[in-house]
Amino acid sequence: MRYKCVFLDRDGVINQDKGYISKISDFKIYPGVGKAISLLNKKNYLVIIITNQSGIGRGLIKIKELKNIHNHLRKKIKKYGGKIDDIFYCPFHPEFGKGKYKKKSNDRKPGDGMIRKAIKKWKINSKASFMIGDKTSDKLAAKKAKIKFFYKKEKNLNTQIKNILK
Repeated sequence: MRYKCVFLDRDGVINQDKGYISKISDFKIYPGVGKAISLLNKKNYLVIIITNQSGIGRGLIKIKELKNIHNHLRKKIKKYGGKIDDIFYCPFHPEFGKGKYKKKSNDRKPGDGMIRKAIKKWKINSKASFMIGDKTSDKLAAKKAKIKFFYKKEKNLNTQIKNILK
């Protein structure tokens, strides 16, 4: 069986984009995100987050801190009866990464590496799937992976998801 999936960028789509977030207290989830993910789950979509996190490579946040933020996000979504199936992140940056993190990677959007890994891991039907992002790099990654793309435009993600699913 091939699954349908909604790929979501994180910063600017799920939460306020405040630069490099390293503390849960700075992680502010937008309204409607929990309801939107719950709705997608009910409609049998996998929900996978695809996010560049070069703050790791720059030494601004530790992987453990990132995982704590993502666990916090999952708990918040669960309160709405929703579930995030997976989270893919890219810690690399070709210019500003430090040590092993200073490298060019197809996982870093606009590359489509994270999306392709998710498609393979979860047996995703890319034609029945779509992505929501807020940057050109998100759109380019989706286009390379042959996934339909929507810019985040509604203030409330649940409103936008309902409109897309119509």
